[in-house]
Amino acid sequence: MMSEYRLMKWSELEATMSPESRARVDARVRQTMSRLRLSDIREAVGHTQVAIAAKLKLGQASVSKIESAADMYLSTLRRYIEALGGELVVSAQFPEGTVVPIDSLSSATKARKKRATAKKKALGKKLAATKSTATKSAAKPKRARSKVTRSNSTR
Repeated sequence: MMSEYRLMKWSELEATMSPESRARVDARVRQTMSRLRLSDIREAVGHTQVAIAAKLKLGQASVSKIESAADMYLSTLRRYIEALGGELVVSAQFPEGTVVPIDSLSSATKARKKRATAKKKALGKKLAATKSTATKSAAKPKRARSKVTRSNSTR
C-alpha cells in the first residue's frame, strides 16, 4: 500500500506551522546559510563558474581561486556577490547579541566608484581638448628660430 504525497508550496506549509516551529526552522536555515561556501551559494542561485567569470570579466580559473580562497579583499567578495545578483552586507556581532551593520564600507566603495567615474570623465574631456589643441597647433607652420651663440674670443 503506497501513501500519497502532495507537494506543497513553502508558504502553505509555513502557514500550518506553529510560531515555535517557524522560529526553529528559521534558525536552522540561518545556521546552514552561514556555513555555506561561496561555491555552494553560487550553485544554490543557479550560476556556473563560467557565467560568473564572464560577469566579472575574469577567467573561470580565477573564479575557482576566489571560491577556494581562505582570505580575500572585501572588494573582491563584494564583486563576486554582486555578480551572483546579491548585495554584500557587513556587520559586527558582539557577545551580548548586539549586531551592528557596517554601512561605511559599502557606501564608501560606492562613493569611491562615483568619484573615480567622474575623474575618468573629466580626464577624458581634458584629453579630448588637448588632442584638438594639438591637432590645431600641428596644422600651423612653425617659425624658424635664430640661434645666438657666444664667442669664446671675448674673454
